[in-house]
Amino acid sequence: MFGALFFKECKQVLRSLVYLIYVVVFVLFITGQMSSDSAVRLQAPVPGQSYYGTTVTKDETLIMEGTLANLVGDVYHNSWATYPLGFYKGVTLTDRETEQAEAILERCTGKPFAVLLEEMTGHFGEYDPGSAEEMEAAQTSYRVSVREGFTYAEFEAAMEEICDLVGRGSAYEKSKYEYSIRVPMTYELAKEEFDALCEKDRVTRAYMRLFCDYAGIVLAILPIFIGVSRALRDRRAKAQQVMFSKPASGAQIIVSRYLANLVMLCIPVFVTAFLLQQPFCYRAQTLGIRADGMAFLTVPGVWLLPEIMVVLALSFLITELTDTILAVFLQVAWAIGSVFGAEVLVGDFRMRLIARWNTLGQTNLFYSLEKAFLQNRGYYFLLAVVCVILTVIIYERKRRKGGSLIWKNTAG
Repeated sequence: MFGALFFKECKQVLRSLVYLIYVVVFVLFITGQMSSDSAVRLQAPVPGQSYYGTTVTKDETLIMEGTLANLVGDVYHNSWATYPLGFYKGVTLTDRETEQAEAILERCTGKPFAVLLEEMTGHFGEYDPGSAEEMEAAQTSYRVSVREGFTYAEFEAAMEEICDLVGRGSAYEKSKYEYSIRVPMTYELAKEEFDALCEKDRVTRAYMRLFCDYAGIVLAILPIFIGVSRALRDRRAKAQQVMFSKPASGAQIIVSRYLANLVMLCIPVFVTAFLLQQPFCYRAQTLGIRADGMAFLTVPGVWLLPEIMVVLALSFLITELTDTILAVFLQVAWAIGSVFGAEVLVGDFRMRLIARWNTLGQTNLFYSLEKAFLQNRGYYFLLAVVCVILTVIIYERKRRKGGSLIWKNTAG
């Protein structure tokens, strides 16, 4: 019974216009973001290069100097980006508030703001503004030294004052500046990172993490429409009473529906991952590295599957409970908030629905954060299971009552 329901559901999903749109949108989005050029550029660093890229630093002194450098620029332009509820909000300070920010900078550095501004202008004047690489190097190498004896605790207190001025969600919150300051890599560090990418990630795993970063954005939204469409199909076709009278249990019906939709959602993801992985497999061979040919399954399987599961399960639950498209509005808002509310684009796992890793590499950093990542994915896996169980319970209650729970109660 279960197998027949499952395969029947798969066929119905495959014939669905909503599913066709899902496949087209997903493939166009991900292929538009990913590029095989990265495979061609992938090579070991050579001593004497002028630039080896950047890496996130955990050094407290560098965090202070980098954050204060950003602060000088924000005070000068009086343009502050904040994300109080996960959405962008530009902030402009009053003259009095700007003076307070300048005073905070002077307290941290021991220098008047005019001197700091002159130093910033001199630093960026040494780089070619027409070169994107030089401007990136200029930005990451720009530092503002703290005054002698200035402690990290004093720095944290100063940044709290800045947050009071500009509001919630700024780059001066501790959860952001401790994970966002990047520094230029030395040859030794670049070589260490390249070796880790080859030995630990075997090239393809690193590329699949970048794939999952982009895919996770669109997969936080697209499965909602599949789930809502399926949950409402019987109601639109006026077939609810027929389904309620089926000999199969509510658990068999809901679980077979859910798994069928889940499988059909995952197939385009894994197929696209496999195809996009091939240039990196070839590049690894040219470098004498044995690529991980199964990375297209293992990395998205751990990274994206729990996300797809919970998005689909929640859309089933909300739609089965309300018999409306309310899930679309609630879950799209959740997905957008998760995207814009990310503290950093590399490694902000915590309880985020969308796990970000917007870089090719940073292998050692990823494995240092792997425990937090697995806890995040495990949480959403369990949440998906709970949502499916609740959907089964609601479906069985509707079966006994012969229709919608909400509208029956309202009518009564």
